[in-house]
This record gives sequence, C-alpha cells and structure tokens, in this order.
Amino acid sequence: HKNPPEREPGEEDGEEDGGPESALRKSPFQLTAEDVYDISSVVGRDLLQLSAGPEAAAAAARLQFSMVRVLEMLEALVSEGSLNEEQLRMERDSLRDELEALRGRGAPNLGPDKMVIDLTDPNRPRFTLQELRDVLQERNQLKAQLLVVQEELQCYKRYMHLNWAGYCPTLEEKTSLLPRGYK
Repeated sequence: HKNPPEREPGEEDGEEDGGPESALRKSPFQLTAEDVYDISSVVGRDLLQLSAGPEAAAAAARLQFSMVRVLEMLEALVSEGSLNEEQLRMERDSLRDELEALRGRGAPNLGPDKMVIDLTDPNRPRFTLQELRDVLQERNQLKAQLLVVQEELQCYKRYMHLNWAGYCPTLEEKTSLLPRGYK
C-alpha cells in the first residue's frame, strides 16, 4: 500500500499533478501500477473518514463515486479483453477453415524435409544440391584438363624454341611436327 504524497498545509487535492484522484479520471487502458496505488490510497482514505464523524457523509459520497469508477474501469478492461479474445478466436477459426479448404483441394501435405518455394522470388534456389555437385565436379575436371593442356603447350613451345633457334623451317616441316589432331 502506497501512502499518498506529502502535501503542504492548505494545498488542495487536484492541484499540480491532480493528486491521487486524477487516476480515477484516466482511461482504464492508460492506467499504470502507480495509478492503481493512487486509487487504492483514495479508497482507503475515504474508508477511514467514514468513521471520522462530521466528514462521514462527504467521505461516503466520495467513496461511492470512487467504487463506481473502479468498477467501470474493471468492466472496460474485461470487455476489451473479451473482444481481443473473440477476435483471436475468430482469426484462428478462419485460418483453420482456410487450411481445411487447401487440404480439400489436394494441396500437397508437406513433410518436415519439404518446403514451398515462391517462383516469383528472385532469390529462390534454382538448382538441386545434386545438380550443383555435378556442375562443380565437371568444372573441376575441365580445370584439370586445362592445366594439362597448358603444360603440354609450354613443352611444345620449349621444344619448338630449342629446335628452331636459328633455323627457319618450311610450313610443311612445321605442320609435320604438330601432334595429331592439330594439323
């Protein structure tokens, strides 16, 4: 239980920040924990004043007002919560109906290792993993063949350079030195 804030002598409730009574004027959806303590303080103060003699009638009227307002706030919160719950229930039922309709039209029942792909998505996968493996393996084979051919070319260049230094062969001689398939 929170005690009401200290007030200067002669200071009336409702000045400055509105005092604890201002919590009773708020929308139930804007209440904070501090507002709940303020409302509790107002109700407690009015209950104490009921037995205080000359102030009893005024305290009873304030208490009645406070209690009615608290009940109105609780009703609003419960109604809002019920509306939200009903909206969620309706949304859930709608999604269930939609799922049943999809199943009824023969939509594939996807297993845990299946996925749906949006064909309009530019970032979607376009190849299977096996296709990618095959392409990579073929690339590696072609790369290896290229390296072999480059080595052979270097050998032929050295051979040609050593044998032809200072010698100018005829075209027929040059072509006869080339391996089969290059003629």
